[in-house]
Amino acid sequence: MSAPMQGDVEGDMETEIANFMVNERGNLSHVGSSSSIGSSGKKAIPRLDLPQDDETMLDDGDINAGTYTRVHLRVRAETRIGEELHCSGASYTMGQYNPSESIELVTTPEEYPIWRTSKPLILPRGIAHRYMYALFLGGTFSKWENIDQDRVIVPEGREMTIAEDYDTYDPNSVLQKTSEIHNRSIVYMRKVLTHSAKQAQITGKTDVKGIVASAMQRSSSILRFRQGGTKEKMQPRFKRHASSNYKPDLDATLYLICYHLPIHLTKVGNQWTAEWDKDSLIARSEGTIAQSMDVKWVGCVAMEYNGSPMTPADVAEITELLRAMDAHAVFITPELAVDHYQGYCKSKLWPMFHNVDILDIYSSVWDDGEFTSGKEEKNNGRWWAAYQEVNRLMATAVATLVKPKDILWVHDYHLLLLPKLVVDFCKAAAKPRPQIVFFLHVPFPTSEIFRELSNGTALLEGVLEVDVVGFHTFDHARHFLNACKRFLGLTYQSRCGVNLGVDYKGRNVVITISHVGIEKEIIRQALLDPAVQAAAAALREKHKGKQLIAGIDPCQRLSGIPLKLLAFEQFFSMCSNLKDKLVLVQRCHFSTARLGDEQYSSQEIRELVQRIKTSHGDVIDYAESEKPLGLHDRVALWLACDILMVTSIRGGLNLYPLEYVFAKGAAPGSKAGVVILSEFSGCCCVLNGGLRVNPWNITEVVNSLDRAINMSDEERMGRRARDLPYITSQPSSNWTRQVLAILQECSEDDDDASLDFQKLDVAKVQQAYKTSRRRVFLLDYGGTIISRENISMYMKKDFTAVTGKIPTARMMASLQKLCADPDNTVFIISGVSQVNLTNVLGHIDGLGLAPDNGALFSWARSIRFGTAKEGAFNNDGGAKMGVDTHHYQPKEASDDRSWFHHRVEFDWQPIREIVDPILKTYLSRTNGSVIRYMDQGIAWNFRSTDPEWGLIQANSLQTDLEEVIKDLPITIVRKKGLLEIVPEGLNKGVVARHILSSDAELHRGHPDFIFCIGDDTTDESMFKCIYEYYAERSEESVHGRSRVPSTDDGRLHITGALQHVFTCTVGKKPSNAHLYLNNVEDVENLLYSLGHP
Repeated sequence: MSAPMQGDVEGDMETEIANFMVNERGNLSHVGSSSSIGSSGKKAIPRLDLPQDDETMLDDGDINAGTYTRVHLRVRAETRIGEELHCSGASYTMGQYNPSESIELVTTPEEYPIWRTSKPLILPRGIAHRYMYALFLGGTFSKWENIDQDRVIVPEGREMTIAEDYDTYDPNSVLQKTSEIHNRSIVYMRKVLTHSAKQAQITGKTDVKGIVASAMQRSSSILRFRQGGTKEKMQPRFKRHASSNYKPDLDATLYLICYHLPIHLTKVGNQWTAEWDKDSLIARSEGTIAQSMDVKWVGCVAMEYNGSPMTPADVAEITELLRAMDAHAVFITPELAVDHYQGYCKSKLWPMFHNVDILDIYSSVWDDGEFTSGKEEKNNGRWWAAYQEVNRLMATAVATLVKPKDILWVHDYHLLLLPKLVVDFCKAAAKPRPQIVFFLHVPFPTSEIFRELSNGTALLEGVLEVDVVGFHTFDHARHFLNACKRFLGLTYQSRCGVNLGVDYKGRNVVITISHVGIEKEIIRQALLDPAVQAAAAALREKHKGKQLIAGIDPCQRLSGIPLKLLAFEQFFSMCSNLKDKLVLVQRCHFSTARLGDEQYSSQEIRELVQRIKTSHGDVIDYAESEKPLGLHDRVALWLACDILMVTSIRGGLNLYPLEYVFAKGAAPGSKAGVVILSEFSGCCCVLNGGLRVNPWNITEVVNSLDRAINMSDEERMGRRARDLPYITSQPSSNWTRQVLAILQECSEDDDDASLDFQKLDVAKVQQAYKTSRRRVFLLDYGGTIISRENISMYMKKDFTAVTGKIPTARMMASLQKLCADPDNTVFIISGVSQVNLTNVLGHIDGLGLAPDNGALFSWARSIRFGTAKEGAFNNDGGAKMGVDTHHYQPKEASDDRSWFHHRVEFDWQPIREIVDPILKTYLSRTNGSVIRYMDQGIAWNFRSTDPEWGLIQANSLQTDLEEVIKDLPITIVRKKGLLEIVPEGLNKGVVARHILSSDAELHRGHPDFIFCIGDDTTDESMFKCIYEYYAERSEESVHGRSRVPSTDDGRLHITGALQHVFTCTVGKKPSNAHLYLNNVEDVENLLYSLGHP
């Protein structure tokens, strides 16, 4: 007589679901709670040993505990003939709302209009999942269902069925359990709670005896998810990026960190005064972010003023003066300031970031003649040490000030090392890592130029510790991404929205492009200033009857002023009749940071100006100043001049052209101006109404000047109208909020992603390991238990091999310890060859090996398969997986292992005749590539090629190969730096599936603990296989009621439930896995902790 089976329902429910009993066939039937099988008059079956289940069907679950729910969808949808119903969700495993990755639902004539999933979805338990339904017509996506918000489910228990209607969804609804049970899966339907019931669930004051409470005890988790901001997260990404969407945390402080504080310090007598620099991008001004949150400024102050050292009293007075302005000064010695700023920053970083080759820097015409060796020694010695020291001092100050929730915004190339130093200081002090933004306001060099920076890798690593890296133009961002790829081996991808992302140390660093605009209100006030209007009128009167061409540039070579003058000279040579109708008003200013450059440029400019004046008369109004023109002086010049001319050779942030477009033509009835703009300038990508020129092409510049002079008023106004909306919509206040909104979104996205993709919690895996009875480990090799080896002259860590390396002694010991446990099955599944894998790991007893992506198998030495076992070996549905099971044959290796070799029925020779000509063509075109012929495949290796060219060629080769092999039973597998041609159905997923099935047969039951980890795209098939294995198990094996052949005592052996499933990737990146570890060291620590509890 059988014992009653305990129901997988919570015991505190008012109305319990009736107990399940076992009938003669071992199936479950729904009977009364006190029924017995004896009264049926049927033959009794052997007694069952039912393991105590410590997990109820409705426990909360935890993705880090490896708990999943099999979710069945049942949808009522009145479709038309030819239409099909699909489902897709926000998570990677649910297709990320990509129709091509959606899940197809099925129906039958008897079931219609009910559609259902053909097999359950395997979703992490207790985690909110967003999803929607879609209609397909003839196999092609047609439309999404018409609902206001995404559907949400929170899977609970081991199995559940969701019954709902297509095109109908109330965001206030919750899932209510019904009395219906289908194959041990409780059916849930959506119901809108009454206000009182909703409040009761939110506050937790539920009446457990009430019908609602007993039916929906877990639905509050959905409410909590919705209260957490779901509606805002549903809005389109472009709206989320809007500056108005930024909601600052009132408990947080924003630290604006820059080398130069945006404050002017002056000393009159014995008293110091301070005022904001109105031209600074980050100064406090009307409408800034400082009006809506706490903002503080941090910057350096050199302890010297007008050549005299500061006294301690000066330092104390300045400190108090700046504190009242919410600014914090880091005082540095004059010598350190010179070596840092004028030395490393302005003499090395600044020209190189503007794409000036280092040899050109060392051979500059204004140079003092010092040998290159001496300059390089100084650059990498005293100057580099000063750069490090200033960054360290700033980072120390910031790390002391920062609190949890605070935001750091680091500006420009002077402080490239600071982000990493701050993170390191916080980590050492056990403080939370702050959110960090870094924005570069100068160009970023090409990889060929950046390669010449001996400390370039350290600079990149310093910047990449931030959450958001910002650039004003994509051109600058593109060079940064190339440098990350070539020197750190990092790849980038598009994020949802308008940004890019770089995976670095388990984080996704956002790369954003956002060009700042002008302060239109400040300019508008200046336009109304009588003094500004008088200065403009005076300049017009000085050159009465002439068209004026404005130019305001730093006095340096990269400003391209000599090219502008040469074009002006050629114009007058061609149009001498315009000598009395045109004047160039050129203003140059000095910064004293690059004295040699400025002095040489000034001399060259003055000589050219004098030459032009001698030949063509008084056609140039030239003046120099010791500092940049102030806003009022600039606006006066904008009002007076008809054309603005910018001919920079390299340029970063320059807002002068934007100011000119806004100011010229702002007054009603006034005439708009024309901008002649170098295509090398930073703002060229912003101003669509300007005349773009290549300043090196003098003739082109001359033609553009002639066009600007003769341009009609209507065209001028049209060009201004084209640019005005953008340049006026991005003042620094909006720009700041927009970047902070991106930072906030990244944090929210990380929170969303962390719902079903989290860092692995070692303690929870340990707990699951200790409480489980049978365990299976499926481990990748290269990049998982062994670090990849750098083999490329380009430092392409993305394309690295493992040849010649072996796991650490600690990793070996961990594997041996796990394999020594008879309740563990441990397999290494790798793409490396049988010889290499056996040489490294073949000596470990109890370790299974599957080299060549599963083309060969070798179980642990203690496991021997005879003829009967070989039949079971093949009995896991190989044909279903596209594998010909008749061709698994034992193959003896050089050691005492038994190998099973997968052979295909076609001959590789004719395949080689087809693909070899294509492969050899690409081999000759791609330096560093190699063709490798294997027993069960052909590989084209491009790990040692140039990373960009190698990827381009690999994409092209894959397309060409797919065209010629489309009718053959082979496929192309893409790996890191490798293209492989292999038999269809031969991948890591196939071997993983076989191992699980064979292990269940060997041990008379399925495992209750599965751990699968890998770092490559080829490992994704293993993760998918795990979910398919879980989905295709019988209800009994999932719930712990599976029977296997009877034992000697006549009792049936009942397996435990499949309790814990862990899928883990190495490195935080898009994956079918739900957990991640950062690196091989983390994997080693995990395996060691499991083997040494």
